[in-house]
Amino acid sequence: MIFCPNCHSHKIKKNGHTHYGKQNYKCNSCSRQFVLNNHHTVSEGLRELARRALKERLSLRGICRLLGVSLSWMMNFAVQTWSGAPDDLGVRKDLLQIREKKKIQIIGLQADEMWSFVGCKQNKTWIWVVFEPDSRQVIAFHIGSRGADSAKALWKKIPRQLRKWCSFETDDWEAYRAVIPPQRHRVGKDYTYFIEGFFAGVRARVSRLVRKSLSFSKKRENHVAAIKYFFWQFNLQQPYI
Repeated sequence: MIFCPNCHSHKIKKNGHTHYGKQNYKCNSCSRQFVLNNHHTVSEGLRELARRALKERLSLRGICRLLGVSLSWMMNFAVQTWSGAPDDLGVRKDLLQIREKKKIQIIGLQADEMWSFVGCKQNKTWIWVVFEPDSRQVIAFHIGSRGADSAKALWKKIPRQLRKWCSFETDDWEAYRAVIPPQRHRVGKDYTYFIEGFFAGVRARVSRLVRKSLSFSKKRENHVAAIKYFFWQFNLQQPYI
């Protein structure tokens, strides 16, 4: 019995023929048109596997070989999936509930930048990250140059209450001094231990950031979207302590 691949309804009628002469069908329930034995329809189960694969160290071509889908479909599906990442990266709400109190525990945030590239190694692109080591949450990120303009852009993306009350730990890169208040700024490699370890894990899990890899990003938009998606998923996977 014929059923609709979209809604699984059996209310099907013939609807002419395709350009290649195959019988075309139309579902009376959802109006989906389809051809029998069409291998271009990707099931929801396969889509879920593709979503999971996007979280792992797999290139898009590798996912295509694994799931048996086309590169054009996988590219469109990846872009659609990446676009679902929220701007706040799903940061735990309790970290943002800092208010002015006499006895307040100041949260120490670590900031650092990680080198990457888009298209070719000469097109350097720096990933700036603010990381909270206790809860292992990525608070904010920015992708751009390594200058003071990117440091300012990163600073603006940090939630206002965290900018006002938290202390910040960075290395001795001069761009941080342009945005972080000196009374809440601790400088030195000894203070960036956790975020540097986090970066090592990011390179191990994101194929486009693996050194000497052919899985690098070809478009800046996809580079930003894929990394944003990874940070969002990373935050969601961290347990409450």
